[in-house]
Amino acid sequence: MAYEVIKVEFRTELHARWSVFFDHLRVPWAYEPVTFYDSAGSPRTPAFWLPEQRIWFMAEVEAPVWWGRFAMAAAGCDELFGDQDEEADGCPPVEVPEEWHGKALLAEGPFFPDDTAGVDTWDRPDPWDGPWRFHEANGMSVYGDEPYQWTMCPQCGSFGAEFCGYAERLPCGCLDDREHHKVAGGSDKRLLAAYRAAQLEQWHEDDFTDPHATVLLPTVREALVHQPGAAAAAANCAGECQSLAEQLRQELCPPVAEDSEGLATLCSACPGFVCGQCGERPASAAGVPCRTCEPVVLLTENQARQRLNWRVEQLAAATGIHGRRVNGIVNDSIGVKTRSGISLAQLGVALSNVERWLEDPSSMPTGLPAPSSEDLDKLHGAELRKLLATYVGPLAGALREPIPFVQTQLNEWMGAPSRAEATDEQLRDAIIQARAWIEDPDSYRAYTHPEPPEPGGMTAPMRTKTAVADSSCNLCAAPAMAGELIGRMPHPRQPYVPMAWLCAHCLFDRRAKPRLTDVLLRVFHHTFSGSTTTLLNTTEASVFLEALLRVPAPEDDSHLQEAITALRQGIDAPEPVMGLSYRPAHAAVTALHAARPQGAAAGDAAVLAAVAQHLTEWQHNPQGIDQAPYKNRTLWRQAVLKSTLTPTILSQRGGPFWV
Repeated sequence: MAYEVIKVEFRTELHARWSVFFDHLRVPWAYEPVTFYDSAGSPRTPAFWLPEQRIWFMAEVEAPVWWGRFAMAAAGCDELFGDQDEEADGCPPVEVPEEWHGKALLAEGPFFPDDTAGVDTWDRPDPWDGPWRFHEANGMSVYGDEPYQWTMCPQCGSFGAEFCGYAERLPCGCLDDREHHKVAGGSDKRLLAAYRAAQLEQWHEDDFTDPHATVLLPTVREALVHQPGAAAAAANCAGECQSLAEQLRQELCPPVAEDSEGLATLCSACPGFVCGQCGERPASAAGVPCRTCEPVVLLTENQARQRLNWRVEQLAAATGIHGRRVNGIVNDSIGVKTRSGISLAQLGVALSNVERWLEDPSSMPTGLPAPSSEDLDKLHGAELRKLLATYVGPLAGALREPIPFVQTQLNEWMGAPSRAEATDEQLRDAIIQARAWIEDPDSYRAYTHPEPPEPGGMTAPMRTKTAVADSSCNLCAAPAMAGELIGRMPHPRQPYVPMAWLCAHCLFDRRAKPRLTDVLLRVFHHTFSGSTTTLLNTTEASVFLEALLRVPAPEDDSHLQEAITALRQGIDAPEPVMGLSYRPAHAAVTALHAARPQGAAAGDAAVLAAVAQHLTEWQHNPQGIDQAPYKNRTLWRQAVLKSTLTPTILSQRGGPFWV
């Protein structure tokens, strides 16, 4: 339901302030709902009716002379007693129908209770030194007794007014008199907060010469009500509420019967509705009682802001979107950058939007730009970086990860150290991926925690696309022409480093349909990572063995013979994967390079030469690089590779890669 702004007119500012107090505690109230008459025909109109507590409440600078008679009649009492007998005896009796019977309370004086808790010397609640200490009666009066104070049950939160604010006297019965005696609840924190909220409201300019100068001024209070049509009902009302059915009954003869056309709820004096219960006041919709017959709680601006912030937190939790981004979406929905200084009507619209989105989170706009591929192609540099930045906050909320971590993940996805160093194409890819992760956070989990491959198999690529320009594979260095499929593998754990774009063969077939180059690269990168064993599946072992059997194999080369034997045994073994130790693998690469096998593809020959060169450099360290400054052998090998005197296609790409 929508929140709407309504205006409520009060005879005095003091009455308006008390209405805020009740609203803060979510206590329904009706203001001057009915006028009673005494035996002389004089009208008597008490200020507030609290239907749930059945309390009549009046706040006046001076007690009306008729109050005693009214309080007596409201209590259903016919006898005069107490200090007010003399005044009451001089007033005509007031007739109060039984349906309006209840406790009558009077707060006399220009003061409004403050938010000071009453405690005695031993720091115990003291009803005589609390919010009501400036009132002559230390509280409110009922007919024949005082002081009464508002109080709340510390267990169930029940609200009411009892002698000295003793909470054990509340009708809820939570506190047994035998166990809880004189529980002074008049300084309950919830009551103090309500007093404070009411005091903070300001409708008139302060008169510093007289702090009570505005107490009796007529006051119009604006507030939000959670009732669609309430504002229109108040604006359309002509003050002569009468249903069409009632008007027809008076004008037609014979009287028209009430039918099903809704005439009983349509007002004859305005284009609105009339209350179906009392028939005397405007209603927000057909069949909805007026706010007098069924009072509703109003929201002050402060309460509306608090509720909106609370609802935003709920919406962020329900949608998984970061609260900062949800606030941005809410602000966008009412056309502001910040909610500071916005009107009560705008707060109502924002609250209505948020509660509608809470009912159906899928209806909430993402608040994110969604440019097409064509639009992205038109953006460059700073424009792309700015667009990507708008996705970081929502992505952090969707993934429930810190923003710096999300920024790092996006940089890794792009394959760039930072957004400032990323190319336009990398930025476009990151924008598309960030949007995909926001829409489906599970796809991010699949990216960070990919399914492990079958033994001897490969992990699925984390992304594929069509190459927009000619390039080369980051693993095997084979050409990748524009229009061909390229992709990237999931990011590995240390000591391996991420690979850039790979050709289709390296993405899908390098283990199932390996070339000699693929096997050589496995030997190179496993050795690079510090591993003493290269794992090969049966197909890879067959390709490696076939190449070795085509070259001369000196029988005195024990490591080469060990490699051939291990490969044969691995091929015949039932296990899908075999391990080839470092020295036999190195000997096999050296033998292949020395023999320069006939029929080897140009790419195989280049990779073979590079692998042989770098394995030898790591073994003999021709540059003389000291290993001591490096934490591990992998870092030292990276330094040797970078400083090679003869750069190769492998030294240009770095590593180690998880192949």
